[in-house]
Amino acid sequence: MRIVYIDVDSLRADYVGAYGQAAPTTPNIDRLAADAVRFDTAYVANSPCMPSRAALLTGRYGIHNGVVTHGAKSQTIHNPRHSTDWAGSWGESTEDHRDWWHLPELLFQNRITTGAVSSFPRHPAPWFYHVWHDFHHPQEPTGKGETFQTPRAETVSEKAIQFIESHTSEEFFLYAQYWDPHGPYNRPGAEVERFRDSPVPPYPTEEQIAEHRTWNAWRSATHMDIDGRDDIAEMLAHYRAEIRYADRHIGRVIEHLEDEGLYDDTLIVVTADHGEEFGEHGLYREHWSTHDGTQRVPLIIKPPASSPVERGVRDQLVTNVDMAPTLAEYAEIEPPAQWQGQSLVPLIRNSDADWRSHIVFDHGLYTAQRAIRTERWKLVRTYHPGMWADSVPNYQLYDMNADPWEQNDCSSDNLEVVSGLENQLLLWADEHVGIHEDPLHAVVRDGPAGTNAYREWDDA
Repeated sequence: MRIVYIDVDSLRADYVGAYGQAAPTTPNIDRLAADAVRFDTAYVANSPCMPSRAALLTGRYGIHNGVVTHGAKSQTIHNPRHSTDWAGSWGESTEDHRDWWHLPELLFQNRITTGAVSSFPRHPAPWFYHVWHDFHHPQEPTGKGETFQTPRAETVSEKAIQFIESHTSEEFFLYAQYWDPHGPYNRPGAEVERFRDSPVPPYPTEEQIAEHRTWNAWRSATHMDIDGRDDIAEMLAHYRAEIRYADRHIGRVIEHLEDEGLYDDTLIVVTADHGEEFGEHGLYREHWSTHDGTQRVPLIIKPPASSPVERGVRDQLVTNVDMAPTLAEYAEIEPPAQWQGQSLVPLIRNSDADWRSHIVFDHGLYTAQRAIRTERWKLVRTYHPGMWADSVPNYQLYDMNADPWEQNDCSSDNLEVVSGLENQLLLWADEHVGIHEDPLHAVVRDGPAGTNAYREWDDA
């Protein structure tokens, strides 16, 4: 089994052509999507970057693996052996006692060569480095004296192609993480120009932007010099140019697999760690909440030719916690009992397969939020609003069928729905939390880590 997992930082689903984006941002990803299964309502279980990748690689939610934010709290993965899965005294379990591993280690233990090319710099956490045969972090300057979070997409692709060339005759798992289109946006003018006439979404409106300019906070309209929708158009032109740039170099990896005769028999995944918000709810060019702009991501899976597949679109609710058991099943490896996701293989093979009715996901860096999403409803529970105490209510309810942009909080008109969904959230937390306290509660107690950045700007 050969697996190429492409993780694109800050890529919103609705800015990918296969998901309806009108501008020509992703021709290579779109070409792959035509030969694959595309999940239309895929979310990350935790955001932003570190929590999202912890959920991916451990197959466990942040409430259980302990990583729900950045900083010191992201450094240690909780051992699932010390969790509520284990009843009675320590070591006496109601489940089997086999060891657990996160995804790369499980593959490593089963003699699959593992390699990572990651442009994300917050990986001093021991759990991320454990276990890869090859690991590359290409650090590059931006031209402004910076070296933080700036490796170029072409460098990531070069390292990825080198790994494939070195292991062509082996089974392998390659994790390739692209920093673009995350900021800073630094594509040259000619690349930006092609997107300056692209459509601008309906939100934020001019009236909303005017209101947002009264917010004295980091990434507010004032902080980002957003005076009107023309400024949104300019920001999105830069974002789209970054996506097109990343797509070009993702295409190089796919083309290399084709040229080497490896494409058909390789499982290829293209997804993101989170999206990006552009003022729809008051913050600009940031990932700060459980709204869809942050939490919903593209998820495109092309199985190997030997595996049955029903190509096309899936509208079932999935999260990136489901990816570890999915890849394990394709590799014909039994996943650890402590993994909490569900393999997507049944859905990939049959669009009518039975599936869950709801998903739960968190954000823990700039706010402390937990949301539950059903086919129709989305309840956002805010436990800490960051610096937006007057702007972020404790409860928000959205009818996702009638209001996909999440502009009309209808919680006051649907109190029974709110009560029922909150009860489901509490039951979910009781089922999934480890023996430690809910780590999102610790974020509430200490304040979201991003609050310090807001206050530094606010006090300037």
